[in-house]
Amino acid sequence: MSTSFQEKVLQLVASVAETDEVRTNLDLPLYDSQLFDSIKTVQLMVRNEEEFSLNISPAEFERENWLTPRKIIADLERWLQVKV
Repeated sequence: MSTSFQEKVLQLVASVAETDEVRTNLDLPLYDSQLFDSIKTVQLMVRNEEEFSLNISPAEFERENWLTPRKIIADLERWLQVKV
């Protein structure tokens, strides 16, 4: 995927996590650092739907795929490929 896609994802993650640290540390453990919880996860799902037209239901969501910003980017890239 393009760098602009990655930047957009990082912008959304930073907005939801309320820190720009996710932009500089792609391996930042979002849940272990308490930057993400269930509510913020749902917020990111909603933002992904608005930005990328990705409708990821909570039933399809796998937390292991969203443990770090890097994993979120990879998972959303996978979702976009499945969508096409």
